[in-house]
Amino acid sequence: MGLHGGSWRVHASAVDDMELITESVKWLCGLKEGVSVNKVKSALGATMYTIECKMGAKHARNSLGRINGDSLSSILVGIDSLIDEDKILHIRLDLGRLVMGEGVVIGDDIGTVAKGRFKLEVYPGQDPSSVAMELIEDLVE
Repeated sequence: MGLHGGSWRVHASAVDDMELITESVKWLCGLKEGVSVNKVKSALGATMYTIECKMGAKHARNSLGRINGDSLSSILVGIDSLIDEDKILHIRLDLGRLVMGEGVVIGDDIGTVAKGRFKLEVYPGQDPSSVAMELIEDLVE
């Protein structure tokens, strides 16, 4: 109910602890397999990494459930601004707190973040914001 699927993505530099970040993303996704790490060059030539996990509906819902309840509730105010025209809910988590085992939503894109994209299950006649609010309220309870 509420989601078709989702993904988490982290952009990291070569000096970051890749093993720690990868393990944190695995914990967040609830998957031991399925987390990919891609090495790329930045525009200026520095080595960069993208850690990504894609999830189906069940794992996406469970993943959102790992986020701190109070923190998740905080996005209910202004949730319209987090949903795009493709009915995707965008959430950013503080990476520093994530590697400590805490999923905490960060309001502004300050510092390094884990970016979440969740495709809402919205049918004709439904409002995406209402679907997202219902989903979050259900997870927080």
